[in-house]
Amino acid sequence: MTTEHDVVKAIDNLSESGAASERIALQSLGIGPNDAKVLRFLLDRDHSGEQVTPRLLAEMLGISSAATTALIDRLADAGWVERIPFPGDRRSIVVRATIDESSPARRLLSVRRASVAAAAAQLGAPERRVVREFLDEVARVETREIARLRPREQEARPA
Repeated sequence: MTTEHDVVKAIDNLSESGAASERIALQSLGIGPNDAKVLRFLLDRDHSGEQVTPRLLAEMLGISSAATTALIDRLADAGWVERIPFPGDRRSIVVRATIDESSPARRLLSVRRASVAAAAAQLGAPERRVVREFLDEVARVETREIARLRPREQEARPA
């Protein structure tokens, strides 16, 4: 019988493997966490054909437009992204990842997504629904708890 402890342990194992995967990807590619987040976001949007603007990246990361510009400059200088004119608006740009489909960098950035997709493919539709609902609930409760604890974070710091 699977206990609550078994489920918590499985989530802990998943978190640890994700952290190790992220650490290896960042070290191998020589990028930071926000860089990786942007590249993954761009790769995801590239498949859907969605245009990604610097403003969308700033909102996704929760950073200023100046910090977003610096991040895009850094990624562009390293050859990870390119800026292209926004269709129909010469004043705006679109940011696009330049990572080839067969690139080892793309594989490093997508280890988690590919692993989850492979595991989910082994489940039937009802099982996938249960897993999705469970993970959504964990995320909701964790987000709510973090928001509730955040004000106390200031109180917990020594004066």
